[in-house]
Amino acid sequence: MAKNLVKKLNLKIALILSLLVRLLCWPWLIHGDVNATYWWGKFAAEFGLKGFYNWLNFGGYGRPDQPMLNILYDLVVRRLFLFFYHIFWFLNTNIPVFPSKFMQWYFDNGNQYLLKLPMIIADIFLIYFSYRFIETKFGPAKAKLVSIILALYPPLVYNSAVWGSGDSIVNLLALLSIYFLWQRKYLFFSLLYIFSVLYKPSLLIWAPIFLIIAIKNKISFKDIALTIMFSLILIYLICVPFSPSEINPLIWFTQTMSVKILPGFMPHLTANAMNFWAFFYGLNLKPDSLLIAAPITARLFSLIVCLFFYVFILCKLYKNYSLKYLLLTLVNITMVTFIFMTRMHERYTFPALIPLLLLCFYDRRFIKYFILLSLTHSLNVYFVWLAPSLLDNNLVVRSISFVNIMLTLKLIATTAKH
Repeated sequence: MAKNLVKKLNLKIALILSLLVRLLCWPWLIHGDVNATYWWGKFAAEFGLKGFYNWLNFGGYGRPDQPMLNILYDLVVRRLFLFFYHIFWFLNTNIPVFPSKFMQWYFDNGNQYLLKLPMIIADIFLIYFSYRFIETKFGPAKAKLVSIILALYPPLVYNSAVWGSGDSIVNLLALLSIYFLWQRKYLFFSLLYIFSVLYKPSLLIWAPIFLIIAIKNKISFKDIALTIMFSLILIYLICVPFSPSEINPLIWFTQTMSVKILPGFMPHLTANAMNFWAFFYGLNLKPDSLLIAAPITARLFSLIVCLFFYVFILCKLYKNYSLKYLLLTLVNITMVTFIFMTRMHERYTFPALIPLLLLCFYDRRFIKYFILLSLTHSLNVYFVWLAPSLLDNNLVVRSISFVNIMLTLKLIATTAKH
């Protein structure tokens, strides 16, 4: 029956199904993260962007800890909200049958829900990208299968349509940038990766992989120079509206990213991520300045361990260079970071999910890892938000953390065998 269903499907039906599933989930819940970005967009619309990170007092609404494109995104959505607000207000005051309760709902919640819509659209493009990737390598039948999996895939639906985290946007841009880098289209690579990082810098961890791809591509000095120049100009143009007039936008960008964004909002061992640190310390908010063995802090220890694994994984990619191994490298770098780095959030296994699913079509042995990671990812994000009382049980936290640790080590062991 399942095979007959797949045969009857085509890409258009899969994408329509994906959209309908997400739109059904979209209007019911909003995570606190969306409320924070609502205020960032509201303040940007009212006070402007100049000095946005420097002087504006956000009070109890949470200071902006995401890069410039995130704020521009919030501002554009705010403008869109106001545009429709004026239309709805006109209808409400001039057409008696217009439902006034909708007007009140839109005033209270419309901006927040509009913030989630582009994330749903990014989901659809992620599914389209995955379909085309698998179709090129394995044919249309398996491409249909991947599209139906992602159409109904709970972590994807939950992160975009329910949580509104923006992970779909970040991952879509980063995966497309890798595709263009593989194809030696360096300016498209630069454009999309900068957009990904300047929306949310979580996938800076993939940057070392680009060095291996560039080396294997035998990139020319001319292409390196053009890519760097293009990147600097793009960053400059994005930062001009934010930077004070007395400082160069590139200098301001470097200072803002290094001081206000990259360190993270919560300098703790774990920010709800069920990983190595949660296994030993639970989800209690302990600072990552904690001494492991003087003078080594937990933060320094996490950086050393991650660096060790990064070098090992990248060396293996260099020796076994292929699309299959590139996907495995994306998964491994993501999981090593999530497991061993401090300050990890509960959603940060998300970047491993799509590459791991694509990897399953190369080798069926990865299916069990994909199922396990999908389960632990869902448990982590769901319980932290909607069922925190279950996490009062340290056994639950340590059990999920242990599974994540063993899953990561098994994936690295798979890498070591090549």
